[in-house]
Amino acid sequence: MTPRLRLLDRTVCLLLGLALVAIALLAFDWRYGVVGTYADALSTTAAVDVVESSWWPWAFAAGALVLALLALAWLVAHLRRPGPGSERLDASDPTGRLEVDLRSAASAVAERFAELAPVAHARGTTEQRGRHALLVVHGHVDPAADADALAEATATCTREVAAAFPDDDVRFRVVLESPRRRRLGGGDDRVRVR
Repeated sequence: MTPRLRLLDRTVCLLLGLALVAIALLAFDWRYGVVGTYADALSTTAAVDVVESSWWPWAFAAGALVLALLALAWLVAHLRRPGPGSERLDASDPTGRLEVDLRSAASAVAERFAELAPVAHARGTTEQRGRHALLVVHGHVDPAADADALAEATATCTREVAAAFPDDDVRFRVVLESPRRRRLGGGDDRVRVR
């Protein structure tokens, strides 16, 4: 999730929370009259007049359509997008374009990392960070894993990626998680290694 989308999510959640708190306080005040005084009975005459008017179905349909489009846009914004599939390297020149298939490279690096490190279910993905492509290896750490072996495997793969892409076009990251198990509680057992 991008920082901008995360900020938007938090802002919307804060505004919805504040609106719900305001409604709850208004209902409490209406019941007990702590701050203001309200009529004992509410009149729905104005609402009935609006609902029975000829323009109401069209306005309701337009509002529902706008809300549906906003909800769809919100859902699409939260979909995980695959990272870049290829990267044009700085070694390209007017005589030819040099590209690397990043997804294949990420899979190959994940396989190499799984050979070197005590991890299970290693898989490679790609991300775009600024102008740099990023090969990310996700893996689940073996319960008996040696930290030195993990660090050495990470250092080896980092050197190999740097040797394969000397112009610093492509970078490497490892994200290690706890062994797969059913967790009743929450928590995030992740370790990021750059």
